[in-house]
Amino acid sequence: MKLVLWAVAASLTGAMLAIPQPVDPWEMPSLVLDRKAVAEEIRQNDALAATLSDSEEVDRLRALFVGHGLAEINPPYLKVDYDSRQADIYRAIKALTEKHGPEAFSAMRAHAVDDFIRIFGDSTGKLEAEDEIGAVGGFREILEKYGAIYREVSIAPEMTMRALYKARWNLIHRVPATDGFSEIELQAYWGWLALHGWGVPVRERVDALVAYRDAGGANAQEAAALFDLLEQRPEKAAKLLEALYLEDHELRLRNLALGAFHAARAVQR
Repeated sequence: MKLVLWAVAASLTGAMLAIPQPVDPWEMPSLVLDRKAVAEEIRQNDALAATLSDSEEVDRLRALFVGHGLAEINPPYLKVDYDSRQADIYRAIKALTEKHGPEAFSAMRAHAVDDFIRIFGDSTGKLEAEDEIGAVGGFREILEKYGAIYREVSIAPEMTMRALYKARWNLIHRVPATDGFSEIELQAYWGWLALHGWGVPVRERVDALVAYRDAGGANAQEAAALFDLLEQRPEKAAKLLEALYLEDHELRLRNLALGAFHAARAVQR
């Protein structure tokens, strides 16, 4: 009898799920990253970091980076001091690459990312060592702004944390934010900003979504439809969601499309 009742309940549940039900399409799809690609990227980063050798040039550039971080959290941050430090960083990078090659610069970046993961993972909210404080700098505020951490708890995937920090390191060292990024790092970086970066203006999130899509990110089309809704284009969103449903036959997409069609009709009225 229990088996019969369970089978009947399961059938009813399945039937109810199959009934078209409009769902308010307001929540972005979650960022999904391939585990094997993530593991391989971390392995490669660790291997690259391990090639870094101690030298006067490495120590000089690292000290300037730490100094930059300390300045970030000790305002006022005068522009003249920033410009002077950037000039010093430029000269330090030139000295490093001329003596040890560009691979030393890449190894420093990989080592910095590993250091950040160690420091941030061991931190309970407050750092004490000056070099660790400088390594993190004002990055914690960026993570809070982008919703990557909440009340000292990491919300974003580790690969996203790594990619965001790598972008910060790049910018401080006068190279483009995503310089040296692999495909999975691009997905982790742009995907988080697009799908979960609530502190980012919508237009910037749309640009991030394009970059995420170009990097092979999952569910980019669904997210594009939801951005159409945010930008007051419900009919376009509904058509895109319907097309995605017809392609994948996911009931969730069908219900989201119905919700978008309802929103479009409400606007027309």
